[in-house]
Amino acid sequence: MELLRSKKFVFIAAVVMLCVYIVPLGSYPLMEPDEGRYAEIPREMIESGNYITPMLNYVKYFEKPAFLYHINAVAFKVLGENEFAARIGTALCAVGGALATAALAAFIYGRAAGIIAGFVTATSLLYFAIGTINITDMPLSFFMTVAFAAFYVAHRKDDKKYYLLFYLSCAMALLTKGLIGIVLPGAVIFFYILATKQWKLFYKPLYIPGIILFFAVSVPWFYMVCRDNPDFFRFFFIQEHFLRYATKMHGRYEPFWFFLPMIPAGLLPWTAFLSALFSKKSVLRSPHTDEEKLGGIYLIFWFSVILIFFSFSSSKLIPYIVPCLPPLAVLIGGDAARMINDRSWHGFVLPALFVTTWLLGLTLLIYPNFSEYVTFARVWHISLKAGLALIAMPLLALYFTRRGRKDFEKAICSLIVCAIFFIWGLQGIYGIVASERTMKYVAEVIMKDVRSDDTLVSYNEVLQGLSFYTGRRVAVVGDGGELSYGASCPEGKGWFFSEEEFEKMWLDGDKDYIVVIENDGRFDSLSDKFRSGIKRRIDLGKYSILYNR
Repeated sequence: MELLRSKKFVFIAAVVMLCVYIVPLGSYPLMEPDEGRYAEIPREMIESGNYITPMLNYVKYFEKPAFLYHINAVAFKVLGENEFAARIGTALCAVGGALATAALAAFIYGRAAGIIAGFVTATSLLYFAIGTINITDMPLSFFMTVAFAAFYVAHRKDDKKYYLLFYLSCAMALLTKGLIGIVLPGAVIFFYILATKQWKLFYKPLYIPGIILFFAVSVPWFYMVCRDNPDFFRFFFIQEHFLRYATKMHGRYEPFWFFLPMIPAGLLPWTAFLSALFSKKSVLRSPHTDEEKLGGIYLIFWFSVILIFFSFSSSKLIPYIVPCLPPLAVLIGGDAARMINDRSWHGFVLPALFVTTWLLGLTLLIYPNFSEYVTFARVWHISLKAGLALIAMPLLALYFTRRGRKDFEKAICSLIVCAIFFIWGLQGIYGIVASERTMKYVAEVIMKDVRSDDTLVSYNEVLQGLSFYTGRRVAVVGDGGELSYGASCPEGKGWFFSEEEFEKMWLDGDKDYIVVIENDGRFDSLSDKFRSGIKRRIDLGKYSILYNR
C-alpha cells in the first residue's frame, strides 16, 4: 500500500483537512440558539470571575456541566471574545476524535485501516457539521471515543496505563454532558463482556489509580457547584437527566426510529460502505483473526447500545448520535483496507456509491436553480465544490479498478481526496445559514445608538446571542424557555415579565426600552395599544428592533 504508507500523501491530506476544519471558524457569526448560549456563558464567567456557577443572561443555568464553558473561556482569554475562539475548542475535539478513531482502527485492523478510518470520521457529513459549531456534543463524542479506544487497547494488551486514560476520559465526558459520559461506556462494556464471556473484565479494569484519577478530576467542580447552589443536584441530576430522558418536558419528542435514517445520512459520503459490511468477505462477517473478531463485536456494541439508548429517550436531537459514527468508521476503515488487499469491492459497494453520491451531488447542483429560499448566485461555489466532489467519487473508484487495473489503493485514496473537497464545499453553507440565524447584525445596529440607561428586551423568545454580541443583560418578555429556572432565582428578579406586565411598562415611558422581536407572527400579534408606543422601528429581515424613545 504505497500511497497509504506514503507519509507525504497522508501529511498533505491531513493538513488540508485540518485547514478545512480550523481556518474558516471565524468567518461566520454565532448561530441561534446554541452557539450564542455556549459563548455567552463563558463570557459572563470571565466578566464575573466566577467559574463555578454557570450564568446565562446573568441568571443561573444548570442544564450542562462546565467543561465546554471552561475551554471556551480559556480560548476567549487567549484569542479574544470572537467566533473563532468560541468554536476552536469544539473543532480541536473533532480532530482529536478522528485521531483516536484512527488509532483504534490501526490497533485492530492495521495502519492502512487506521488512516482510512480517521479520514472517514473527519469527512462524514454529521461529524463535520457538529465538529465545526460551538455545542457540547462533539467534546462528548471526543472523550467517549478516547474512553472506548483506551478500554479496548488496555484489556487486549493487558496494559493498565491505558485504564488511566479510560478513567480520565470518562471523567471528562461526565464534566462535558453529565451521567451519559459514564453510563454509556459502562453499558457497552457490560454487554461486550456478556457476549464474549470474558468474565475477568468485570474486575480487572477496576484499577485503583484510575478510579482515584476519575474522582480527582470529576468531583471538585460538582462539589463546588453543589456547595454554592443547593438546588443544583436536584435540577441537574433529577430534572435534566431522568425526567428529560423519560418525559416530553422539553418538547423534543420524536418517534423511536428517528435516528435510524440519520446514521446513513450522517455518514455521507461514505454511506455506501455500510452495505459492504454485510458482505461475506467483510471484516465483520469474516474476521481473519481473534483480534478482528473481538474488535468487531466491541464496535457493534459501541454503536448499537448508544443508538438504542437515545432511541428510547423521549428527548431526541440529531447531534446526540455523533458518538455512533467512530465505531462505524473503524469498521469501514478495516473493510476498505481489506478491499485493497483482496483487490475487489465487497458486496454492492460500488453501485451503492454511485446511488448515494450522485443523488446528493446532483441535488446540490440542480436544487439551487429552482429553490425559492436561496439563489444560485449565493451557493454556486458550494454546489460546485461539494456536488462535483460527490459525483467524481464513484467515477474515480471505477476508473482505478476497472478491467485489469485493480488499483484499489488509489481508488480509496481518491475517495478520501474527494471527501475532503466535499466537506470544504459544505463549509460555505454556514455563511448562508448563520446570516439568517444570528444576533450579530441586530446587535451591531443596536450598539450604534444604545444608551447606558436603555434596557434591551427579547420579546417572547430567548435570543441567546444578543447578550454576547452586546455585552449587556437582556430582559425577557413572555416564555423564559431555558432560563425559566434562573428567572425564579433572586438574580432573575426584575428581568422577566409577562406580556401584560411589559406592555404597561412600555407605555408608561419611565424607562427607555429597545425591543428585539422576531418577524414570524410575533410582531403581528402585538396589540394596537402596544404598537402605539413604538416611536421607531428598524426591520432587519428576520428581526425587528422597536424603540419607545
